[in-house]
Amino acid sequence: MRLGRILAEEEADRPVDWLAVESLSDELLGELRMPVPLIVDEYLRGSERRRQDGVFGNAQRVQLLQFLRQSGNPLL
Repeated sequence: MRLGRILAEEEADRPVDWLAVESLSDELLGELRMPVPLIVDEYLRGSERRRQDGVFGNAQRVQLLQFLRQSGNPLL
């Protein structure tokens, strides 16, 4: 569910709290067992790039959601 909270923060109709996104991402990444699927790892480590590049951020979120739907994984 925490991955869902990060996604929800980024997709909200208000300005993104990037400090919260980074904090939640770091916390979750630190608790996950390795190996983490590449798209999940890149997403959790990529908040700064998503902040700087909205097109990249949208594409990365789409890829992550596609992975989660295909794999049947809950939103961690």
